[in-house]
Amino acid sequence: MTRFTPFFIILWLSLPGIAAPTVFNIRDYGATGQKTDDATVAIERTIAAARQVGGGVVQVPPGNYTCLHIDLYNNITLQIDAGAVLFVDVANPAFVNNSGFIYAERASNITIRGRGQIDGQATYQWADYTTTDAEIDIEVAIARKAGIAMKRSYRTGKAAYTLLFRECDDVVIEGVTLVNSSLWAARLWGCNRVRFRAVTIRSDLEMGVNSDGIDLDGTSNAHVSGCTISTGDDAICLKTGRWNSSEEKTYPTENIIVSDCILTSSSAALKIGSETRAPIRHVFFTNCVIRDANRGISINVQDGATISDVTFSNLTMDLRRRHWNWWGSADAFYFVLKKRTPDSPVGSIKNITIDNVTAYAQGTSRAITTVDQPIENLRIRNLQLFMEPEATPDKRTANALLFSGIDGLILDNVSVHWNDEQPEPVWQHALVLERVSNFRLRDVSARQAQPAATTSALLLTDCRNGIISECTAQPGTGTFSRITGANTRDLTVHTNFLKNARIPLALDKTIPKNTVLYKPFP
Repeated sequence: MTRFTPFFIILWLSLPGIAAPTVFNIRDYGATGQKTDDATVAIERTIAAARQVGGGVVQVPPGNYTCLHIDLYNNITLQIDAGAVLFVDVANPAFVNNSGFIYAERASNITIRGRGQIDGQATYQWADYTTTDAEIDIEVAIARKAGIAMKRSYRTGKAAYTLLFRECDDVVIEGVTLVNSSLWAARLWGCNRVRFRAVTIRSDLEMGVNSDGIDLDGTSNAHVSGCTISTGDDAICLKTGRWNSSEEKTYPTENIIVSDCILTSSSAALKIGSETRAPIRHVFFTNCVIRDANRGISINVQDGATISDVTFSNLTMDLRRRHWNWWGSADAFYFVLKKRTPDSPVGSIKNITIDNVTAYAQGTSRAITTVDQPIENLRIRNLQLFMEPEATPDKRTANALLFSGIDGLILDNVSVHWNDEQPEPVWQHALVLERVSNFRLRDVSARQAQPAATTSALLLTDCRNGIISECTAQPGTGTFSRITGANTRDLTVHTNFLKNARIPLALDKTIPKNTVLYKPFP
């Protein structure tokens, strides 16, 4: 076989249509590699040369390059080599505020790749809290009562999305590192067929407000894999907003896979919302490590639309409370259905699955609705939740799990474990259900927070059509289940392992007679 090798090499080289794309080095068009020199025009010339032949590779070799902006077009690959840094020239008076540093519009087959870096050069200052944020009004009040100074981080100077793509197809971002973005590191709006692979994103965890990692906004058929993201704001976020406030057009976000990522965030590691003007559906988050985050996973619906058919699986979380201005309380999950304004339409959350998650949390993990519309068909299986003391003095947490306004809830193989060595004095229930209907609690292992307390492990209020079975009272349980509420209907409690509970089941006087069928385990 060896003697035929040259023939096959010659044959391969002669085949049409597989030649390597032409490479255009920005040094050949005037870039110096010195940070103090403006490389904008040199890079524009390089890209123009590639466009003249239908596309090619625009190479950024090792060096430091300061630019106002870079525009990409069809069939252009921006290759940022190891040792190369592109600096966003936000301090330049000519820089356009709130723009995209690397921008593409209605382009196809565009790639950014390499082992180089893009530095957004964001700047911040610590200042008095002069704005308002309805999302954290309660948290602000708690912090103020705890005596925490009403100061927070604010961005200074101009801002830019590091990557901003509008209505593009066949987008690949691979290998590059994005740091210090003053707005979202990557916003893809109305795009289709997108791949992020082995991308690193970093921003200041204390100061980096509005510095999301990857935001897929009205984007479909996307795969984010193998990325390492550590951001002040949300690490990976799916949403369906408008391009800007003057345009009404929106696109759905659908057919999304996020896998094999390592995520840190002072807000949510994996988030859907809060901009929800079009459907978000068929989404799969899996095989991710979430470390040092203020919230694990989140679905926040405020602008109408339906969020459906979403799975979170195979996640490990280690969560820690942040300063009061960040959304999140070191909770494993936060699902909420609400209205942004009184005139906002009511959306829906349905067909959501959480499976095989281990979380060390400091805040209450919850799924709640604040409108006259329940969250529908929520399934949580194989969840281990370890409750740890809060890392800040403004304490917020009373319960481990809270479900309010749910129609169709399954909890299967769920356990709650409290840190008995450092208990929080206000800790109470492992699981609280309010106005939950058509539910099944199976193989739930729990205990009230304080071993000597009179609170119950499970507290159900105004719940209907439910079954509690094969659950276990952990050692030290006082009352395992307490059921209250005049609207309670049709509950069955049977075949539970409650020998560790002093009181297996407590029924409040407010519930109607013959509403709860209780069958003790033999």
